[in-house]
Amino acid sequence: MDGSFATRMKDRVRIDSPFIRVMALEGLLQQRYDELGGAAALGEPVEKTIGAMWRFADWALVVNPDHQRAYRIIGAIYAKWREVGGGFGYPQNDETATPDGIGRYNHFSNGASIYWTPSTGAHAIYGDIRARWAELGWERSYLGYPISDEVDFADGGRANEFQNGGIYWWGDTGAIDLRDVVVHYTGLYCFGETDWDQGSSADEPYLIIASTTPKSAAVVTTRIYDDVDDGESRPDLMELYRGRPYGINLGVALMEHDFGDPNRYREEVRQAVMAVHTAGTLALGLIPVVGPVVAAIAGPALGSLMPSVADALNDAFDWGDDRIGAATVTIGARQLVLLAARTANSEFSGIGFKVETPLISGSGASYKAYFGVVPA
Repeated sequence: MDGSFATRMKDRVRIDSPFIRVMALEGLLQQRYDELGGAAALGEPVEKTIGAMWRFADWALVVNPDHQRAYRIIGAIYAKWREVGGGFGYPQNDETATPDGIGRYNHFSNGASIYWTPSTGAHAIYGDIRARWAELGWERSYLGYPISDEVDFADGGRANEFQNGGIYWWGDTGAIDLRDVVVHYTGLYCFGETDWDQGSSADEPYLIIASTTPKSAAVVTTRIYDDVDDGESRPDLMELYRGRPYGINLGVALMEHDFGDPNRYREEVRQAVMAVHTAGTLALGLIPVVGPVVAAIAGPALGSLMPSVADALNDAFDWGDDRIGAATVTIGARQLVLLAARTANSEFSGIGFKVETPLISGSGASYKAYFGVVPA
């Protein structure tokens, strides 16, 4: 009889154990609810998931069974947590003020965090990107607070955008932090001068450069380089773009100065480039778009974002000066990040650079233009 009783009790404990565990977790919720003031201070829960969560109007108490404690998630952070379906796991802390007193945050058991400020809203950050941000000092780093969730980026990458930059990740690179990128024109090299230049013994070239990104377009004209002969370089420095690394097209028209007005041509090209840029961004659905998602959308189509720029630079106008030729260089988002953060400068004939055009040839002449990419 004793054996029979023992067997019955063993079965009873086995059957009741999950229930006992749930009741223990429910007790943690009740305990925390009472600590916070109970119904008098908090009101009644609008929904109870037994042993897991008590939900209120705009916040919740959620059990972390590993900590044997229930934590509070509030407001916008709670809404973001619900938006991801609780996929970040259990909260690791109550919603807490950041050390600078501006923001609030919760950490979660799956290696994720949600940070909130009144000006940025609530955004999720996790994995290697979160780890890099933590290494830099969280919101006290130069990047500041996140202003986007982690999203798809170009070429299979992921990214979070921050107040003062971004962190970009690919499986073969890890997480790379950048404030912004700056693209410069750094000079021109003559591999061969023109056959004949209005009786001159040397060339007088200049460049019109159109820089287009998914979010901006601009046109600049270099100075006129006097007395350029074969094998001579003309180092220079002109900022073409400063901003987030969404990818960029550089359309270059190489001109030989005779009698024309380069500034007049720049304005004509600017108008043509702006028109094509507007049409291209509308066609790709990039207006209006904010944040690093731009690169994920535009990345595969960046090379064709401005399909008529080279034509605008080369064929559209009666320049008055001789046109030697044109070239377009496309630098994708991933390449921009890697060039800025992890690529050393090259040098050729006194010109520092990271990107060069193909050979631009015409009228017997051959030139290359050179560009730098650096962190802001």
